[in-house]
Amino acid sequence: MTAPALTLAKGRATDCAMTRLFAATTDLQRTIETETELLADRVTWLDYRLYLFRMYGAHAPIERALGTTRGLTAVVEDAPLRNHKVALLAHDLIALGVDRRDLPELPRMPVPPLHELPEALGWMYVLESWTLGGARLRAHLANHLPLEIGAAAAYLGCYGDEAGTRWHELDDAVDRYGTRTGSDTIVQIVAGAQECLHRLQRWFRPSRYGR
Repeated sequence: MTAPALTLAKGRATDCAMTRLFAATTDLQRTIETETELLADRVTWLDYRLYLFRMYGAHAPIERALGTTRGLTAVVEDAPLRNHKVALLAHDLIALGVDRRDLPELPRMPVPPLHELPEALGWMYVLESWTLGGARLRAHLANHLPLEIGAAAAYLGCYGDEAGTRWHELDDAVDRYGTRTGSDTIVQIVAGAQECLHRLQRWFRPSRYGR
């Protein structure tokens, strides 16, 4: 989910917000990606559906929490458009046979209130970083699950050919905010991203890490 960000991060100033975010979160992001097991040589449609269940259960409460964060659109102008991926996940789950009426009953990942803007930006960074790897994951799964990916990959392809552009726009917005507000704020953004990732790790593998 994160490999493309490595190339995009090269050449950036070492004290900017996005470089510090990348350095502080990449190892954990890669661990979570490995533990989803979707990049394995053998993957079934049930594995993919479970992944979508988990992503739905994470995105729904996070997007709701981000919707309460004051000032988010002042930093990331199109934040409301970015925070809509739960609808794409619902489309994919329904395409894989889930009854729409059952979606409200799916388990949700525990998410704290995200009233503080720096913390919310950290959580948003994590969700947006996954869009960079969507095309790579979709290409891999298409080799194993061509019918399922053909019908149920709206989430993985949410930004289409604009994924890199959308990432650079977020990159610039967060860096400008970090430069304007200072080092302490960047520390808060990083802490928010790390908390999000630790919760996601427990959410994807509750038996291994506990809740």
